[in-house]
Amino acid sequence: MVLKNGDNLNENITVNCSGRGSGAKCFFLLIFSLIITSVIAQIPASTEQNNIAFDGKGLSIDRQAFLSQHDIVYLSPATEGYEGFPIGNGDLGAMSWTPVDKIHFQINKTNTWDDAPEGMFSPWEDRNNPEKSEKFTSLRSCGQLMIEPGLPGFDWMYLEDFEGRLSLSDAQATWKAEGPLGNIRCRSFVAGGDLPVMVVHYEDELSDPVERRVKLARWGSRVFEHWYQFFRRDFHLGNEGTEVGTEGDETWIVQPTRSLTFAMAAKLVGPGVNAQRFNSHEAGYILNTGKRCSFNVFISVVTSEEADDPLAKARENVRAAAEAGIDKIYEAHKQRWADFWSKSFVDIPDDYIENLWYMNLYQIGSSAKGDYPPHFINSIWSWNRDVRPWNHYYQWNQQIYTWPLHASGHPELMMPYAKWKREGLEKAMETAKLAHGIDGAFYSDVSDRRGNQGVGEGASEVSNSFGSSGLMAMDLWRHYQYTLDEAYLEEYAYPVMREVVRLYTNILQKEDDGMYHIPEALPFESPKDRLSKNTTNDLASVKNLFPAFIETAKKYKQDKELRIKAQEILDNLAPFVLTTIPEEAKPWGPVNVGDTIIAYGTRLRTGEPGEPWVTRPYWLPNAPIEMPCSFHPINAQLTPVFPANLVTLDDEGTKLFDACRNMALSFDPLPNNGHSLIPISYARLGMSEFLPDLLARWVDEFQLFSQGHFCYFKRDFIDYFEKGMHDELYSSAEHTIRGLTNNVRVMFSDPEEKIGLLRQPFAHMALEPGSVLEATINEMLLHSHSGKIRVFPAVPDDWASCFKLHARGGFEVTSEQAEGEVKYIAVKSLKGQPCRIVNPWEDGGEIRVREADSAKNLLKATNEKEFAFKTEPGMTYVIERVNKPVSSFDLQVISGVKNRDAKIKGRARIGIPRQF
Repeated sequence: MVLKNGDNLNENITVNCSGRGSGAKCFFLLIFSLIITSVIAQIPASTEQNNIAFDGKGLSIDRQAFLSQHDIVYLSPATEGYEGFPIGNGDLGAMSWTPVDKIHFQINKTNTWDDAPEGMFSPWEDRNNPEKSEKFTSLRSCGQLMIEPGLPGFDWMYLEDFEGRLSLSDAQATWKAEGPLGNIRCRSFVAGGDLPVMVVHYEDELSDPVERRVKLARWGSRVFEHWYQFFRRDFHLGNEGTEVGTEGDETWIVQPTRSLTFAMAAKLVGPGVNAQRFNSHEAGYILNTGKRCSFNVFISVVTSEEADDPLAKARENVRAAAEAGIDKIYEAHKQRWADFWSKSFVDIPDDYIENLWYMNLYQIGSSAKGDYPPHFINSIWSWNRDVRPWNHYYQWNQQIYTWPLHASGHPELMMPYAKWKREGLEKAMETAKLAHGIDGAFYSDVSDRRGNQGVGEGASEVSNSFGSSGLMAMDLWRHYQYTLDEAYLEEYAYPVMREVVRLYTNILQKEDDGMYHIPEALPFESPKDRLSKNTTNDLASVKNLFPAFIETAKKYKQDKELRIKAQEILDNLAPFVLTTIPEEAKPWGPVNVGDTIIAYGTRLRTGEPGEPWVTRPYWLPNAPIEMPCSFHPINAQLTPVFPANLVTLDDEGTKLFDACRNMALSFDPLPNNGHSLIPISYARLGMSEFLPDLLARWVDEFQLFSQGHFCYFKRDFIDYFEKGMHDELYSSAEHTIRGLTNNVRVMFSDPEEKIGLLRQPFAHMALEPGSVLEATINEMLLHSHSGKIRVFPAVPDDWASCFKLHARGGFEVTSEQAEGEVKYIAVKSLKGQPCRIVNPWEDGGEIRVREADSAKNLLKATNEKEFAFKTEPGMTYVIERVNKPVSSFDLQVISGVKNRDAKIKGRARIGIPRQF
């Protein structure tokens, strides 16, 4: 067994403290235990130079034990929903927590939509038109399940022991509470496959013979899509039309929206009681008044877009689940998650950050298998009824959850996003004509689930930005690069890529210099005063997409005229705009005034007609460079590095590479918002010396919630109160206190009224910072974007690391490193493509490539900088040094010790320690 950082030796050391001299003996044994624990905490897997976990075919891992060290452990009850445990099957999910007198589940789904009328919209048109507020398309919550023991069994005042555990290996939440009021046990998971049901098992033994109540409820609410600026006092909104019903041991709620109907059904198996209606929004069960109670609850949610009679289907699901039984459902559920975790593996020395890598992958795997992508705000983990600040799909934010998925071995989690974009293609083409008068597909940064694009009044920062279309098309192309799925390419990616290419061919203009230029556009989500020529993100999109489109169009023998035009533009495209760090700047990193950087374009002064184009600096107007940066222009500047893959380690030493590196180092890499390209760009550019500190700071600022969820607001974020949004400091951390957000306008008030609105009910997680962290770690361990595999390209030499990740071209890559030395590379070919490797032992002697079960060398003797070999589908190939082959290492099994407590890193925390 290899003990990991964060292991708890208390499980394995028993101290006998009875008898004479027990005090001294216990003291010395305790000191010994602490010393050993401290030493082992510094020794991650594969630290010993002569050990590997690779058995010749794959990694030797006790995966359940390894993952158990990353369980989320609460030793005190989570009394607020934002601290809850997320459980889900990819479509149906719940946030679950324990107020003093109940176990509370907020149940959500990916497709319970309440749609606005069809057509383009402005996401801010309710600013001056209150009638529009609360009428945008929104994703509604399904409802609540509440199990009430009848005594305050989760109140810390009456607890002797408590543990809540989110087990990542089997995606199950469990709770146990013990005290003078009695003992309570509960477990819950959400099954997938043929029985998509939420399962809850509850049992207790209480001090008094009290009533237990189990309630199924739907209390909707206003969405508060712009709560931080204005809201309306229509208290009935979100609660209209709810119908409650019961029959025997089943209860249900049917909720209509403007566009569909969904039904939530529950079946209780246990004490033999009939369900009853409590009120117009609640139904449930009153259980026996004995001291002991045990039951199972099965819950299903179905929409009218999934079944003609959603209630009948939901009831069918819970009946089938009850007949199958919890044990059978759990075994299938556990196997599905075992298969999920087998696709990838990451082992790095920082236990806390490694924990977050697994937690982020877990929660995306629990929420990204439905009809629509998980919303970047709260995903399916909303806890407060229908509240969802930032209500629309925002492309910049929304795409980020997809960035780590392919390297992490889960391209299937990309498909809801790809389907959504493909289904919205026709409306994107209509929008290009209506908003810009050109052919092609214009995907605004803001859209709804049906592909209606947010353009028009009050939306100039997205209406005039073409970068969202380019980013999205690159996302779709990336999926093909990893999977080589030809059916996907033809059905999803190619049609979208073609129309985005068409859009750009109609935007680009040929000038007197014979080159094609972007005449005017905005960097991502930027105000009008950043209108620029040759925006870097658009040029990067063209350089990435056009070759992919041309290659695919040739293969399909389609779109010849467009293909020829695309090739002409590509051959004569304007270069990226470079500039220098000006004299007044105070760069953050090791760069100097006068060093070349990449600009976000050539900025147009818009003050007077006819004013010339001038290269402008890349920070906020009149703001010193050391202040919090304007992250969207910086994201535009770094697009050639990621996600366009145009600047790689192969370009090291070139002017463009240095310009991008200098750009990345000019600002403090921790911007105000956690949806920045800077961490991933550091990894792409091989800047390993900066990454451990950056990751630690990233976690310290953005991981705000105890179960491991992030928010895009920094812990110390200062909002732009000068813009009139607030008159006091505001930060996401203050979501969790009952402070006020001031200057919130009350709509329809006359005269206009502004109030201090409570912050705490609006706490929300966000997908972006966790996915940036996961993608950054992937890029530190493996590069494949330049058509070749490069292992440990941005890992510090003192990191002992091991991984199994996926590479473009359909390859599964495994490797281990310690003390700056790569021990081997193993490549499994999934598609039989040629494989090219960057040699990690360029000065280390001869290399050989062999099939995993053979000693035959498939490669001519070489110590070249890189080399290639042919592969066959399903075969694993070992790349090793002749003078230190895999057989010369000792085999170890990677394992772990089950986590028993909260973990702390800086101001961040995973879990909740004992607080009573």
